[in-house]
Amino acid sequence: MNQQLRIFLYFILIMGGAVVLMLLVPFPYHPGNWQLNISSIEEEQDIDSTTITQTIFIDTITAPPKALRKDTVITKAHLSCPTLFLEQLETFHQQLVKSTKDKRNLRILHYGDSQIEGDRITAYIREAFQNRFGGSGPGLTTIYDPQRINPSVWLDSKGDWKIHSAFNRKYHLSNRAYGLMGQTASLEAKSEGAFKISASRWAEKHASHYQKVRLFIAPHTDTLVIKGQIKNTEVINDALAPSKNLTEINWEFEQLSPTLQFELSSKARVHILGCALDSIAGISVDNIAMRGQSTPLLHRTDADLFAAMGEHLEIGMIIFQFGTNIVPTVAPNYHFYKVQMAKQFDLLKKYLPEVPVIIVGVADAAHFNNGQLESHQHLSRIRDAQKAIALENNFAFFDLYEAMGGSGSIIKWSENEPPLALTDYIHFTRLGGKKAANYLTKALWQHFDNFADADTCLLTQKPQPWKSY
Repeated sequence: MNQQLRIFLYFILIMGGAVVLMLLVPFPYHPGNWQLNISSIEEEQDIDSTTITQTIFIDTITAPPKALRKDTVITKAHLSCPTLFLEQLETFHQQLVKSTKDKRNLRILHYGDSQIEGDRITAYIREAFQNRFGGSGPGLTTIYDPQRINPSVWLDSKGDWKIHSAFNRKYHLSNRAYGLMGQTASLEAKSEGAFKISASRWAEKHASHYQKVRLFIAPHTDTLVIKGQIKNTEVINDALAPSKNLTEINWEFEQLSPTLQFELSSKARVHILGCALDSIAGISVDNIAMRGQSTPLLHRTDADLFAAMGEHLEIGMIIFQFGTNIVPTVAPNYHFYKVQMAKQFDLLKKYLPEVPVIIVGVADAAHFNNGQLESHQHLSRIRDAQKAIALENNFAFFDLYEAMGGSGSIIKWSENEPPLALTDYIHFTRLGGKKAANYLTKALWQHFDNFADADTCLLTQKPQPWKSY
């Protein structure tokens, strides 16, 4: 047998064997379905909203979707509400209506990025709720604000204070004592510190008045000496023993908006988690702004401490408003962002179950492209990702992007007279924040009005005559 014939026979045998293998052994080779699996995406992106737009091309191999319960989502005035959310919202409404009579103080946590910083949107949500349901005061605030960024309350401080935030890796706390606000004002060990709280002339009408003051202190390892006074009247002079639990000190005053001064000292570091300035009853709305963040990073704070503050403060609803810092990231899909948010949402449901949550979608934003000012084309994809993960978790979704006018609206807002948006074409002015707040509260009022009408119908409905069949 010559060499050419031998090579031909070998080729026939190899091809025959390959055919047999393909018929008998499944080989999952589908080139069209190949995708890049990103298993090590940075979980939190500390991107400031003013950074240069970056483009990434990422796709992910996703697990089979979880079985979702069949639901009817009702959308009114750009607010999409699943059934479970509406049930929780109705319960919250009932509590609000009775809060003044029951001498009960309920509150809304408004988490967000730099879009809500300085009480920009929260102030008007707070005013609308307090005007409708009663209540007053600026709500939960840090006691150390060196930049004086919150116009709704005046804060002054002396001593070796530092701000530690859940999103600041450089100055993180080993005990993760960040509490509900994701930050703590820390007084360094073996030092003395003081702070003063007083009403702000720039606050909205209801926010400028408070009668109930509550100070929250993280677990501390040494005796804490605390003194407090209103003018020349002493309100506290005590030495708090070391504690492994959350400590709350509270006062109620007959006079409105007293100016309080506190002095603290301890041999160990002390963490003040916040000070709530509220009315005796009604609704409070807290501004919890986290500049440069795409989520509130709840997983970085101590779970027990977070839950304990939640129990003390009686949380009635949560508004979750992030997305500004995802705008610089351009991607064909935002599955990675949904994963980030889902982790935070799981913690919200764990820490504060039965609390209705509203996700406020990303606002319109614009940039210069080859000298031409235009809205980012990928914003609708970010919005869609936010909406999808919100509804999957039975949270409501408020479409701020469409409410303000969709693509190009931020340019019109900035050109409005007076301006509704800054010339960075990202952030609102205070007037724009008021407009955005009005969109959300008016959507909520539609549901609250329906709840009230239903209650009225039940109270006034005449009994029907009995029939036999």
